[in-house]
Amino acid sequence: MNYKEMAAKAKKLLGKNGTKCMLRNPSGNAPVYNSATNDYETETTPFDGFCIVTSYEDKMVDGTIIQAGDRKIIAVLTAEPVPELSTLDVLNKFGKLQNSYKVVNSSPVNPDATTVILYKLQCRK
Repeated sequence: MNYKEMAAKAKKLLGKNGTKCMLRNPSGNAPVYNSATNDYETETTPFDGFCIVTSYEDKMVDGTIIQAGDRKIIAVLTAEPVPELSTLDVLNKFGKLQNSYKVVNSSPVNPDATTVILYKLQCRK
């Protein structure tokens, strides 16, 4: 099996049928206090990608692991999401921010344990 070819095909199909997204991973720098918002902000590094956003079936929502409003997202990304620290911005067809989600869980699909074809994400607003 040529998994690099499969990864390229997944990117092509999600690019054609899905929507653009941007993964924002923490940069590793210490959070900085912003007096205007009275909050600590963490610098992030952006990575482009494509995704398809779906909902969980009602029977899957248990209120603890999967909460009401959680989204199941299939994404082709250029970097690996960091659960609980990464944010996924989903863009509309005009390139404007449509929704922003916190990545709760990330499962890479990598059959040969090297080449990541796509990521299965659980995301929360």
